[in-house]
Order: sequence, then structure tokens, then C-alpha cells
Amino acid sequence: MKQIKSFKIYIMVLSLLGAASCSDLLDQEPISITHPDVFWDSQANAEQAVAGAYGLFKEAIMTQSNFLYWGEWTGMTFMNSRNWIVNYIEGSGNYVLAYRDASMNWKNFYRAANWAYTIEQYIADMPVDMFDSQTEKDRLLGEAAFIRSLTYFYMARIWGDVPIVEQSIESSDQLISEDGFIVENARVDELQVLDYALEAVNKSIGLLQYSNPGASNWAITANKASAEALKAHISLWYAGRDNDNPEMIQQAIDATTSVINNSGASLIDYVNEGKDGFDEMCIGQSKTGLFEINISADMNESFRLLQYDDNHTGLTLNYPVWQSVNTGISPYMAPDFYGNEMMATDADRANDVRKDLFFYEYGTNADYSYLQKYSHSAQDEASEDAYAQFSESNILIFRMADMHLLRAEANARKDLSGPAISDLNIIRSMANVPDYTGGTDRESLMKAIFDERAIEFVGEAQSGYDRIRMDYFDGVPWVNQARNAKKGYFWPVLPAVISRNASILQTEYWRGKL
Repeated sequence: MKQIKSFKIYIMVLSLLGAASCSDLLDQEPISITHPDVFWDSQANAEQAVAGAYGLFKEAIMTQSNFLYWGEWTGMTFMNSRNWIVNYIEGSGNYVLAYRDASMNWKNFYRAANWAYTIEQYIADMPVDMFDSQTEKDRLLGEAAFIRSLTYFYMARIWGDVPIVEQSIESSDQLISEDGFIVENARVDELQVLDYALEAVNKSIGLLQYSNPGASNWAITANKASAEALKAHISLWYAGRDNDNPEMIQQAIDATTSVINNSGASLIDYVNEGKDGFDEMCIGQSKTGLFEINISADMNESFRLLQYDDNHTGLTLNYPVWQSVNTGISPYMAPDFYGNEMMATDADRANDVRKDLFFYEYGTNADYSYLQKYSHSAQDEASEDAYAQFSESNILIFRMADMHLLRAEANARKDLSGPAISDLNIIRSMANVPDYTGGTDRESLMKAIFDERAIEFVGEAQSGYDRIRMDYFDGVPWVNQARNAKKGYFWPVLPAVISRNASILQTEYWRGKL
């Protein structure tokens, strides 16, 4: 590794004190590294560095609740949100946020990816005797590789073609301007980005071990199951974008099967576990979680939930919490999609317990029927304001139901209806839904799996990505086919990025529109 005179990188410090454990995740105070030869001298410091990478990834997806804008609203699984999001996507209508800078800006992702890669380089050069064991050194290397892979995967799903930075950038001005924009690299093809993410996640899988549900760091730091879940997602996304690439489909099947058989995680039985099981899942680190973004009111690390927010930072996570607030601000997460497109038209859903578990007063009053996945909160003791709350619901990235439905999709792509239906029925049975009896052709199965994913993962920022991966646009009346033909389902790049780098081209559909 080259010698560095000095550099300054801000990282978040992991709390390792006694009972606080890993569940406390990140201390909010940054530290400044000005002498890397001094910093990289202990496992404790390496732990802090990896915690910083998690913190930077968290910042990337949580800023202004962007993870929901990117992954949920573009899926349009809430009828109430459709007119809103169509206007939002097209940049018309009287909406202040119409393509906010934060939604178009990839700078925070590159900060996370660069820091993860830098960690990999330095930890690799640290002698084993600085760690408790080779296993511990491997674990930290594997977690850093996982974060790098996850970061590039998110960017591929949001923007398609993005730059790849393949070296450790150890000075902020080498990678980003003062405002954090990539200044040198051109965008590369989406499949190349996925190849890069796959290489990183395979490295992670080779270094990490399985953990156990109930461990202090379960699901909030990556283990082998987290990495295999990520690989399954990357592989199936690759297959969907590359004409059902058979190698990628098989990789997805192998990865999901490994998680199902070896992770120690299990499904939530909504029928028998009811609200207790649902609450445990949402709060986080339950038996079903595979990777989550930890939210802890005790650490004051969650964002404030406000009644009104000019930046809409709490928009999507606020309204599911409050059951009696003014609903004039859209979109709020009313279950119209369930009621009008799925539940009411499918007799099998009559007794689907997820309606009442996932939503407050489902079907009784559409204006006040709220998603409850983010309903766990704690009062700010320093404030008497009723809205001064901190969310305590974790952000669920991967969980066990996801593995069964991804495997079902992979088998449907191979025209293996038996295994596909088997996994689909496992998820349906957890919610008191009868076995699937529809068509066994690929088109019918893919629609059934898409619908099941939309129900199971509602509010978890999956539906938008599912719609792109599964190419579920044809025949949907409110989908803008002209936009999709030019990959307009990918988000535009912030014009300021392009102005600073002549090699960056705007996403095809958005050229001349911004």
C-alpha cells in the first residue's frame, strides 16, 4: 500500500461498551484520522472504521427517506400515491420536491463505497496478531466488502449505469468536490456494475461466518447469511436485466437455498404469532431478519418524526405512525392498493391476516388506515411536543420471506412451476392464505409472485425494484410506457454532477428534461 502523507476521513464510532453491545450501533461523534499508520494498529480501531462504513451507508439511504422514494413510490403499489408519483417522476404538478437534489445525488453512496474499499485495503495489510484471531480479521474484511457490494447494488438499481471507483481514494478531493460529487470517472454499463458488486459479495461470503438469531449483532451487521441474501438479489436482478441469464438464475437459487437451510433464521408465522411476531419483526433483530438498518431511540440516532417537514424527511415514515394527523399531504400510505387491486378481487385474501397486522383499521376508513411497520416510537423526553418522537422500527433490508419469494421467482424464470409454487405457498400459509391454484405458466406465476411480494413487503422499499427486475410494466394502465422504453424508471443524475464531469451522461430518458 502506498504511503500517505495525511488525509482526513470522518467515521462513526461503534459503541463497544459492556451491555451497550453492537445493538447500539453508531456513536454520533466523528473522529478524524490524520495519521493512518497510527490508526490502523488494533482490532478496536478497525471495528470503529467498519462501523463508520455502516453509518455512511445508513446516511446514503436514510437522507430525506430516500430509500422509500427509490424503492417504494416508483413501484406505485399505493393507488393513493400514483397521481402524486407520476407528477413527481415527470417533474410536473405543483410539488415542491419534484426530483429533489438528494434523490438524484449519488455522493453519499460513493462516500460509503470508498470508505468500505479503503477499509479493505488497510485491514488486509494489518498483521493477524493485531486481531483476536484470523476469523476476526476476516469478519471485518468481509463486512467491509459486503457494504461495498450493497452500495453499488443500490446504485445499479437506482441509476443503472454508474461510475466504478476501483482504487482506494484516500483524500476527499481525489474523489469528490467540496459538495461530494464524482469528478473523474465515467459511467459504465449496468451489468459491469453488477459484476463488480458480485465480485465484492463473493469475497464477503468467503470471509464471513453464519451468526445466530439473538446474537447482539444479529442482522444489524453482516454475516454470511446477509451476504448470501445480497448475492441472491444481485444475481436475480442481473438475470432480469440480461434476458434470464441462466447462470445468474442458478446463483440466485443456490444463494437463497443456502440462507434457508443454513442461516438459522426463520419465518414469522403471522397466524400463530400474531401481533407479537409482527412487532418483533418491525422493531428488528428478530429471528426473521437477515440485514437491517438499526434504529435506536436510546442512542438518539434515529431521525425526528415531525408533523410537517418542508424537506419531507419524515413524510413516508411519519404518517404510518400517526393515526389522526391531517392527511392533506400526499402520499400517505393508505392501503388502497390492497383493497382495490388485490384483496377485494382475490377471494383467497378474505382472511389474510396481514391486512389487520400491517395496517391500522384496515378497510374501515381509508383516510385513517395506516401502515404499522414503522409505528414503534419513543417520546423525546426533552420535549412536550406530542410529535417529538423517535422511530424505533428498524429498516428491513433482507429477511427470510424475501428468500423464499426470490427462489420462487428464480424457479418460475426456469419454468419450474412446482418448486416456485411450493415457496409461494409457504409464504401464503404464514398469513392464512390458501394454496395457490392459478396458472402454472411463467406469466401467471410471475404475476402471483409479484403480488405476494407487494403484500408481504409493503412499505419496505421493494416494490419499485421488483417492478423493474420482473419487467412488470406491460398492461399496467398507469405506467408511462414511453418513459420505460428509454429506461425512465431509472432516476436522473443530479445536473450538478454532470456539470462537474463532462464524461457523465444523463440517463437516457431524462436528457433535455432537467
